Amino acid sequence: MGASKERKSVTGGEMKIAMFLMTAFTHDVRVTKEAISLIEAGHEVTFYALKDKNTPSFEKRHQFSIYRIELKTRYLLPKNQIFFFIKYVEYITRTVFSLLNKPFDAYHAHDLETLPIAYLLGKIKKKPVIYDSHELYTEMKKHHPAARKFWLLLERLLVRKTFANIQTTDSRAEVFARRYHVKIPIVIRNCQPYREVKKNNLFREQLHIPMDKKIILYQGMIDPGRGVDILIETMNYLDNAVLILMGQGNYKNVIKKRLENNSKKKDIFILDAVPLEKLADYTASADIGVSLVQNTGLNNYLMISNKFFEYLTAGLPVVFPNFPEWKKLVPKYSVGKIVDPTKPQKVAEAINSILSNEKLYQKMADNARTMVRDFYNWELEVKKLLKIYDAIVQNKFPIETSQ
Repeated sequence: MGASKERKSVTGGEMKIAMFLMTAFTHDVRVTKEAISLIEAGHEVTFYALKDKNTPSFEKRHQFSIYRIELKTRYLLPKNQIFFFIKYVEYITRTVFSLLNKPFDAYHAHDLETLPIAYLLGKIKKKPVIYDSHELYTEMKKHHPAARKFWLLLERLLVRKTFANIQTTDSRAEVFARRYHVKIPIVIRNCQPYREVKKNNLFREQLHIPMDKKIILYQGMIDPGRGVDILIETMNYLDNAVLILMGQGNYKNVIKKRLENNSKKKDIFILDAVPLEKLADYTASADIGVSLVQNTGLNNYLMISNKFFEYLTAGLPVVFPNFPEWKKLVPKYSVGKIVDPTKPQKVAEAINSILSNEKLYQKMADNARTMVRDFYNWELEVKKLLKIYDAIVQNKFPIETSQ
C-alpha cells in the first residue's frame, strides 16, 4: 500500500469546522497538517487560539483563518495553579460567546484544555464534537496532583459525549479506552508527508566535517528529559563520529556551558532549528538519527515522536528508547536498535553496531524509506481523519476506520 495523493472527501460534502487550541498557534506541525488536509478535501477550517503580546488578533495562513482570544486576566493575575483556573474560566467563556452566532458544522478540540469549549458549543448548537488528544494529557508531568484530578474528572465526563476521539499511538489509545470504558480511539499518528529525500552533504559542507567521521543527529527540543546529557556522555564511547544537536530549548545554554570543559567538545555541534521546508534535507545529511527521551511518566513512555518519522523519511537508521511503540516498530521493520535511554555505554554500542557494519547500515536505511513510503506517512494517516468527517456528513456512527 503506497502513499496516495488523493485526499478528497468520500462524500464531497463541505463542512465548516471550528478548531480550538489553547496556545498562540504560531507553530504546530500536526495541527497545520490536519487543517490543510481537510481544506484539500473541500472543507473550511477556522482556528480559535490564544492571543499573546507577540501575535495578531487575526491571521490568514494556508487558506485557513486564525482568530486569537485575548484574556484580561492573563495580564492582571500572576502565574500559578490557583489563578490558572480563573484565567481558564475566562478563556472558555470568551471563546464560547464569540462563536455563538457563527455557523459551524463541527467543533474540533485539540487537547483536553479546549474540549469544554467544543462540548458546550456542540451541545448548544447540536453539532458533533471531535476530541483530538495529542497526549495522554492527564499523565503529563506539568500537572499538580490536585490539577490532575480536575483534568481526569473533566475528561471522564466529556469523552462519552464526543462524535469521535483521536489518539496518537496505539498504546495511548488502549490506556484511554480502559480508563474511561469507551471504544478505542481512532489512532492518527504524527507521520510526515511522504517525499523522496536524497542523501546529501549539507552538514559536512557547512560544519567542515571530514568524510571519515560519521554524523549522529539529534533534532528536536533541547530541554531536560530529552536525554541530551546522556547523548553527550555517549560520545565518550565512540570514535570517528560527531554529534549534532539541532533545535531550540531553554536547556541549550546549560549544555553549551557544560561542554566548555568536555574533551569531546570539538566533535559536538549545537545548531539552531532550521525552517521546516529545509528540515528533511538537513536530516538526510546525517548518518544516524537518535533520540533518548527519558521515561518521565506514562505520557512520555507511550509516545511516538514525530522525530522518529522524520529520521525514517530521510533514510536514517535510528536508535530509540525501549518504550512500547518503538519496541514494536523498530525490530518489526528492522530500521535500527532500541536501547535503555539511561545507559550511555549501551547507547554507544547500539550506534556503533549500525555504523560499523556497512551491509547492515544500508539494509536499515532502505527499510526506513520503505516503511514510511508504504505504511507510515501522512497521506495514509489522514485518511482516518477524513473518514471521521465523511461519517459526520453521512450521519454514520460508529465510525468504520482502519487503525
